[in-house]
Amino acid sequence: MPHRKYRALERDCRFQAAMTGHEETRAELKKMEQEYKILADWVEERQRDDEDRLPE
Repeated sequence: MPHRKYRALERDCRFQAAMTGHEETRAELKKMEQEYKILADWVEERQRDDEDRLPE
């Protein structure tokens, strides 16, 4: 499931941002965290839409 990979990358970026003391690096990691969150949310929404369209 791709959204799990994006969620893991989101968490990794959040963790690394919390650990770094370099402001520029922290800002970039926070930006990446947000991008991965958007991707994971989008994939999850598409999967829900696909499941809703399945015939019962």
